[in-house]
Amino acid sequence: RWWRRCCGRGSFLTMSQPARAGPFVALAVLVFAYALIAANAESGWAVVASVLWKTASARPPILMVLTVAGWGVVTELAQRARLRLELVMGPAAPLPLWTQLRCAALLLDGILACRLAALGAAAAMGGGSRSAAAWSLASDVAAHGLCVAFLVWPPSRACGGEASAERSAAHGRYEHSLAVETAHARDSLTRTLVDAMLAPFAPVTFWHVIVADYATSMAKALGDAHVTTCVALESATRREFSSLPAEHSIWWEERRGPCVSSFLNASALALPFWCRFFQCLAVYRRTGEVKNLWNAAKYSTAFPLAYAGYLLKQPDGGSRAFFIIAAVCQSSATFAWDVLMDWAVFERRDGGRLCGLFDPAAMRHSLIFSPASTPTYYSLLVLFDLALRFVWTLAVFGNAPTRGFGLFAFEAAELLRRTVWALFRVEWEYIHLDLKLAADADEDPLLLDKEPSPEADQTPATELTSV
Repeated sequence: RWWRRCCGRGSFLTMSQPARAGPFVALAVLVFAYALIAANAESGWAVVASVLWKTASARPPILMVLTVAGWGVVTELAQRARLRLELVMGPAAPLPLWTQLRCAALLLDGILACRLAALGAAAAMGGGSRSAAAWSLASDVAAHGLCVAFLVWPPSRACGGEASAERSAAHGRYEHSLAVETAHARDSLTRTLVDAMLAPFAPVTFWHVIVADYATSMAKALGDAHVTTCVALESATRREFSSLPAEHSIWWEERRGPCVSSFLNASALALPFWCRFFQCLAVYRRTGEVKNLWNAAKYSTAFPLAYAGYLLKQPDGGSRAFFIIAAVCQSSATFAWDVLMDWAVFERRDGGRLCGLFDPAAMRHSLIFSPASTPTYYSLLVLFDLALRFVWTLAVFGNAPTRGFGLFAFEAAELLRRTVWALFRVEWEYIHLDLKLAADADEDPLLLDKEPSPEADQTPATELTSV
């Protein structure tokens, strides 16, 4: 079945559709080119590190690729479990898995091509020359620019009219270009990001929550993007490309200090949490449900942590104890909310308050990804989330590296946790909405093993009563 899906008639790898395999072919060519460079270099590992994770400017675009691919896996698994995503996501209908993987591969192609040009320039001009340094910095900026262009270009109006989920699906069936097929999804994502920035005054749907929560997992990448922009602007303004070390990474470390320790960088780290904080307040203003205030309080625990990190980067240093206390509070609050509210893993009690709302000895009855009699996946899910919520302790108490590959591993682990979180968050939102629709109609909840009714398929996603 897997072979027929990937390589059978009508798949994206068939010879009748060479353009659909283009991003993967280009990726194979680029990987081969990098393999040749690594084979001729003194250290092949150093070449890979410089391209993927060695500096703060290298990591954010690669993490963007992982995010796109991870969300594709989430939607594919949800659809295979017969979750009707249109119930909870409304007009933000997800693209097919292979379309999203093609998008991720295409973005990775552009990033690797930018950095291949920089490696070629460094080899031709000498690692410590002004031109080589300029090429390295330009490749980092270009990679970040590609991530922005990936979201907004080409606009849907350049792809044959107003985009919609139906048109997107039709483009996929008729094997149209990737730009046309993804126009609706890119428009939806761009509008949602703008709405998140205007959270107190913009609508808040489940799709807004998903996008903003993914942004919180990319907070460090957003801070790194600020550092890249800051270093590029200062270098361009001062034209300081003389007396450079032999390695671009050393030059980068020398010039990143003022940007990393700035208050603007701390603000960039906290920005996604501010967006979620205001989203919670917006929903509370509309519904009056107190649990949205508790959720806002949970996101507010990120602000002392961002400030503690900012103090540690100052010349006189800050309190390490303050940083650890803030990190413990933030990780504990987010872990508890994941398990009790976002996933609702445990059975809820009627009439309880706070911790009394839940019965830790009993899991909820509606479990989609594991039988209720043997909820193994959900037990492992809780342990998995607990481990990755507190993975930072390895750096603080276990002397794990927090630069280069070490930091990239931490950020990739957080994106993995967010991907798993999203899958079970979609599951609980679907069950919650299913029960709500059934209660409003005064009938039994929709059974997951039955075909959906036409009325259920046409139910649009509404603004949230809880985030």
